[in-house]
Amino acid sequence: MSDKSKQTTDLAAVIKSLKGYLLEKGNRIERGPSYESEGKTPASVAEMVKRYEGRGYTKYMQVGAPPIYAMLGRGHQEVHIFQPQDPQVREWLEDDQKALNDPAVRAHLLQSASLSESDLAAARKPQVFRIAEVEGVFVITNEDAPPERR
Repeated sequence: MSDKSKQTTDLAAVIKSLKGYLLEKGNRIERGPSYESEGKTPASVAEMVKRYEGRGYTKYMQVGAPPIYAMLGRGHQEVHIFQPQDPQVREWLEDDQKALNDPAVRAHLLQSASLSESDLAAARKPQVFRIAEVEGVFVITNEDAPPERR
């Protein structure tokens, strides 16, 4: 297998795993704020990783050359930094009116990762994932979901 096809296979596996994790039953995806980069050039995944490492986060994984996805963590806080490769996903992320938990969005994310609802586990500890944009780079952070009211 060539380096290019191995990288493509690795990327597909990472994306499938990440989507499965984010879409676990009980998790929610919400919109966070959009930020302007402090620099004069548009942000990149590599640049954002350096910023988070400077804040004490540890880089666990980075995929792509140049990187299009990275995962970092500090304590119980995890950070996913990515640039969407799917134009439909990018359009939804950039549309502030689109609900990210919409069934059509969920179905598209599952289908694009070759997953079905039956493939997904219930989240061990339900979380809220907030997606913020920094000049074309998206950052997902997590927090524990509040307990459901009864």
